[in-house]
Amino acid sequence: MAKSILAAIHDAMLGDAVEPVPEGAEPGAPASDANQKESAMSKDDAPAGGDKKPGISQAEHDAAVTAASETGKAEGAKAESDRLAAALGAEGVKGDGGRMAAALDLAIKSPGMSGADVAAFVVANVSPTKAADTAASYEQQRLAAAGPAAPSAPAKKATIDTSAIYASRRKQNQEG
Repeated sequence: MAKSILAAIHDAMLGDAVEPVPEGAEPGAPASDANQKESAMSKDDAPAGGDKKPGISQAEHDAAVTAASETGKAEGAKAESDRLAAALGAEGVKGDGGRMAAALDLAIKSPGMSGADVAAFVVANVSPTKAADTAASYEQQRLAAAGPAAPSAPAKKATIDTSAIYASRRKQNQEG
């Protein structure tokens, strides 16, 4: 019997997925009753575990997700805080404004680096700043920014000659 073009395309698309026809059976014949009973399972039958709906209830699931989320957030915040403290408080970084700024910038831009790795990188690659240099430099910058309004040398403290003041007042009272 000749197949139609659609049947040939259908067979080509299915390829090996088409079940072979058992010997003695006619192609297209209905399957035996044993195969039908085996393949069709009642939806009302309980699964092997016994429960029709195994697992936890939706309320238990939601409570577990909420608890895990809150715990995860707290643990994540603590871990990040510890990482930044390790990066900024490391020997060679702590107290040095330039290195601390570099460590903070690197820690924020590279969240995968540990605090110790950030500190080690900064100590190796950022030159230390000297405290005396920064104070003197700050004073020079402040004075340069103030320009002509910068305070000059302090003026002498004015002294008052009280006897001269009283003498001039007596003279004014006698004339008048």
